[in-house]
Amino acid sequence: MAKPNALHTLAELAQNDTEAAARELGRLQGLRTQAENQLNQLTQYRHEYRERMQAVAAEGMTSGRWHDFSRFLDSLDHAIRQQTTALEKAEADLLAGRSRWQNNKRRVNSFDTLIARADAREEKVAARREQRTNDEYAARLARDNASRLN
Repeated sequence: MAKPNALHTLAELAQNDTEAAARELGRLQGLRTQAENQLNQLTQYRHEYRERMQAVAAEGMTSGRWHDFSRFLDSLDHAIRQQTTALEKAEADLLAGRSRWQNNKRRVNSFDTLIARADAREEKVAARREQRTNDEYAARLARDNASRLN
């Protein structure tokens, strides 16, 4: 393996960025799941409240009580719209976070490729150097053997 150099330092920094992006991606996934769960709870609660309202209405209710039920349903609808918006934002944030992580991962892979190529070049140079040394040694032995024979 090659000695540490700027390329290794950059690769390490890119790896750190990728790990940070992965942690952030996990956090964003948690926020998205939380937003979805809250929306599902609000929607379920609205459905149950609407059924309760219909059951009470079937037995008869005053206009004031009907108005109270309607107002509360309106506030639930408003909360559902807000939570839907929050979920959409959480999904957009998650997509952006995933994109950041993917870009960082590609960067790490690029540095790994560059390092592997540099290592391969270095190994090739070392192999040529060793071959040249061996060739020189073999030639010297051949010369020495030839001079001894003469």
